[in-house]
Amino acid sequence: MLLLGAALLAVVVRETDLAEVARRLEQVGPAALAAVLASYWFGFVFRAAAWQLTLPALPFSPRCLHRAFQITMFACALDRVTPLGGLGGEPVKAVILKREFGIRYRDATASLVLSRTTDLIAQVVFIAVGIALTFRIESLPSASRLGAAAGLAAFALAALLFFLAQRLRALALVRRLAGRLGPRLGARASSGQGALRDVEETLVAFYRDHRARFGLSLGASLLEWSTGTVAAWLAVNALGHPIGWADAMAIEAFVVLVRSSLFFVPADVGTQEGSLVLACGAVIGSPALGLALAAIRRGADLLWILWGLAVGSVYSFGSAGADSEARAANGPAPADRRGSR
Repeated sequence: MLLLGAALLAVVVRETDLAEVARRLEQVGPAALAAVLASYWFGFVFRAAAWQLTLPALPFSPRCLHRAFQITMFACALDRVTPLGGLGGEPVKAVILKREFGIRYRDATASLVLSRTTDLIAQVVFIAVGIALTFRIESLPSASRLGAAAGLAAFALAALLFFLAQRLRALALVRRLAGRLGPRLGARASSGQGALRDVEETLVAFYRDHRARFGLSLGASLLEWSTGTVAAWLAVNALGHPIGWADAMAIEAFVVLVRSSLFFVPADVGTQEGSLVLACGAVIGSPALGLALAAIRRGADLLWILWGLAVGSVYSFGSAGADSEARAANGPAPADRRGSR
């Protein structure tokens, strides 16, 4: 996938007017770059808040939000550099929560599923609004609009099934299947069944008892995706082409749809650049501006990856110490809790 993405990137670069790309980039000043980076920074803050809200055991305080932000930065960096479909950082979150905050693996795992759920729902809403805005662009071919709508429908169906699987206890089917194979798989299969049951019960309890937190997490996820529109609007205007909010959102929604559909390409190499070139060519009429915007976004990606890996080195090589505020909220950890998975 990395090689295919690199090949696509080579085609995009070859077919684009690089001289115009360079002229566009020369117009971007340091203040505009700082504003774009600030927009992405707020996106990470909202992402961390959306995740923290799915952890009832963790107090929603500025200190804990800061720690959640650090962990989110590390996890996002791993998502980008590992070929694991954007899930490379999720297990690391659970490990750090266990070590630093004393949160059980079942609660941490449930929070990862919940935050992924609110993230998917927010993506569907955001993309739907953006695709709806493309229908007002007369220059956009009907086939492109219909193709985007079909992609949105498939993505929305997947998000709905993912949500219903949690609400309808679909993990019970997996447990029953594992139970039938248990005699052949041994004690590890039985332990896995118990872990699945614990996670499922935690999910059901959250949806039943913490509806406000779920709604707030969904709202934070929507704000996270909206910061991409702000960054696109700032960057395109800085590149010398005035653009409205509706056009910026249409561009960002198309890029999010492509990146979500082709999530298995590491770091979105080629797919991000190609989608921006296509979107800006259709909405603005300038593919070169799309590649210039892609260059700014790729630079921001590299910065956040380096930041996240630097934060991760602290967690990897630093001493394991629990956060006192979170420990106080969770209470003393009994023996079975320390060993719980």
